[in-house]
Amino acid sequence: MAQYGPRLVVPIDLKKKPWEQKHPLHNRWHPAIPAVEEVRVGEVFRVEMVDFSGGGITKNYSAEDIKYADPSI
Repeated sequence: MAQYGPRLVVPIDLKKKPWEQKHPLHNRWHPAIPAVEEVRVGEVFRVEMVDFSGGGITKNYSAEDIKYADPSI
């Protein structure tokens, strides 16, 4: 079956912790972190992401909870 839409280059399994993912996750670009994928100039692609808490914040959290969440988690 043909693939529709942009190519997924970084998939995320929401049932796994960040350190268990297929590709290593990080929160910024840094030259010491090796690339996990390459794309062509002009290519439309898709990258899945998790929030800053690595999935620790759930739908049960309020805006107030998030306002005071520890960003180091």
